[in-house]
Amino acid sequence: MSYNVHITRAGHWTESCSKPISLEEAKAYFAGQEEFEYSSGLSLKGPFGTMTIGGEFFNWIDEEDSVPFKHTEGRITVSSADDYVIHKMKEVAAGLGAIVQGDEGEIY
Repeated sequence: MSYNVHITRAGHWTESCSKPISLEEAKAYFAGQEEFEYSSGLSLKGPFGTMTIGGEFFNWIDEEDSVPFKHTEGRITVSSADDYVIHKMKEVAAGLGAIVQGDEGEIY
């Protein structure tokens, strides 16, 4: 089961459109972060080939790993974030005047 973690300004991530982080804001913020790269799609390689997902992604390049932060519906979401990634999400949230919240509403 995949568990998502969200950067949002809303009281609950499902209401992110009420207090959105705009794509323009996100692009401006991440442009100043050297360890992030923007892409308008994400390609994932698997045993049966490559799958491409459309969207607005800010990929965190940490050592040899890349973690996609996806901007959608006024929030930024990371799938299956562990404690290390959540720590980075908190830094990003602070820079955007937002909070980090899990699928069940818990705030990190």
